[in-house]
Amino acid sequence: MKLLPPTAPDPEFGRRLRQWRRESEIKQARLADIVGVTQATVSRWEKGLQTPAPLQIDLLHQMMTRNRNFRLDQAIKRLVIHSRQRVHLIEDRSHRLLCASGPREKEWQRDSGDLLGTSLWRFATPEIAQAEKRLHDMGWHEDQADHLSFATSGRNGPPMPIVDKFILWERFFLSDGTAVRLTTGFDHPPA
Repeated sequence: MKLLPPTAPDPEFGRRLRQWRRESEIKQARLADIVGVTQATVSRWEKGLQTPAPLQIDLLHQMMTRNRNFRLDQAIKRLVIHSRQRVHLIEDRSHRLLCASGPREKEWQRDSGDLLGTSLWRFATPEIAQAEKRLHDMGWHEDQADHLSFATSGRNGPPMPIVDKFILWERFFLSDGTAVRLTTGFDHPPA
């Protein structure tokens, strides 16, 4: 297998990236978190000192060309919060909580405000952890799959109660390009 030489840094791409990021009111650290790099790496890209990897370029291009619709983001949040189902929305890679429904808060026996912005990964059941491992093989992060349902045993006590018998994960993007996961709990297999 022949290795190709690394692509030379592109100052024009860096300028366009910086301009788009500023117009979009996204901080370097936030963009770095979305793309899975450090803030310093984003800075080097914008200065034309380093070129993103091909997968990162694809993701950045999608973000830069996607129409931003913040009203849609707010509508999604409102629908989640007011849902009668056990549902919550997290950032896909970090598992940080963005919002949760009243029934989900009741299940958790706590106000979701205490958890906003923190990773829910520490509360995963063994079945949730196993499902997470399957995502890579499904091409989840390469947009080859956008949903997964699976059975889980739940948990009655600490660190957080989980009453779901089945979980449905659905992946989509917010207007700033953030991949999110809508998590819905069911007592029976979802249709």
